[in-house]
Amino acid sequence: MKLKFSIFSPPTTFDPRVTLLHSLFFRHCCSASATMATPFTSLFFAFWLLSISASVSISNAEISSLVGVNYGQLGNNLPSPPDSVDLIKTLNAQIVKIYDATPEILKSLKNTDLRVSVMLPNELIINISKSQNLADHWIRTSILPYYPQTKIRYLLVGNEILSSAAAGNETWFSLVPAMRRIKRSLKTYGIRKIKVGTSSAMDVLQSSFPPSNGTFRSDISDRVMKPMLQFLNRTKSFFFLDVYPYFPWSLDTVNIKLDYALFEAKNVTYSDPGSGLTYTNLFDQMVDAVIFAMKRLGYPDIRVFIAETGWPNAGDYDQIGANIYNAAVYNRNVVKRVTA
Repeated sequence: MKLKFSIFSPPTTFDPRVTLLHSLFFRHCCSASATMATPFTSLFFAFWLLSISASVSISNAEISSLVGVNYGQLGNNLPSPPDSVDLIKTLNAQIVKIYDATPEILKSLKNTDLRVSVMLPNELIINISKSQNLADHWIRTSILPYYPQTKIRYLLVGNEILSSAAAGNETWFSLVPAMRRIKRSLKTYGIRKIKVGTSSAMDVLQSSFPPSNGTFRSDISDRVMKPMLQFLNRTKSFFFLDVYPYFPWSLDTVNIKLDYALFEAKNVTYSDPGSGLTYTNLFDQMVDAVIFAMKRLGYPDIRVFIAETGWPNAGDYDQIGANIYNAAVYNRNVVKRVTA
């Protein structure tokens, strides 16, 4: 299975910036929802939701429309970090997420108005969970040389680590201890503006339908999710979530209408019998399922940060719906959803 994702819709007139960005930015990892490693075009959309309560649909929530991009580094003939940052600034992005703490990129982001999200690599989680000295060293060498001139505001400990069966239980159970050590290191160095979290895919849920039945997987619910939510709540951080409506739609095209997944449904709605909420699109359903799962563990008020979303603009011949037209429709509509 080969899928390409991008947030950009085809312009009505040729725009070389868009072509360059489509060609040169690649995301490093696979979406867990895809169930296998697939290449992603990596200018994604990011925004965060405020004051979301599991008692109301996110369609009624207060939304802060911060549009951002995910800056990956896999590919050939990539533009230099300074050129890449210049390109990103022309897009009027407000946030940039990188999948590590690359010095050249962080230097290029100095003295810009871009909020920056950096990431602690998955492979360091176990060791950092066991050593405060190692956590302090990572912050001292990866954050301090650039902060505050580079507006680092988010630090993600790993990427979709709970989706990887290969990671094994040791990494899963090391995640929250590593987050705690990183937060402690930031405090040690007097840094209080950086929120610590981790990115999660939708497969952290064991049940997502109806949304009011949202439940975290039994293998991580008590030992990982509950202490994580306690940490996020105590530090006033976010639940960072990657949401791709394409995947549930592609698995059930009979019962889930394409227009519903693309924010295009005019007369199609879904009423949740458990909550009484009515949904007009699949995206809202998916996010609410996570909110209800958090409520089930006693944390209904944690804010959700949509770290990634998009639609595939290409795929194999048998992957219907993965095309540039649907990608354009989804991306335009999700932007409208959060900037209206």
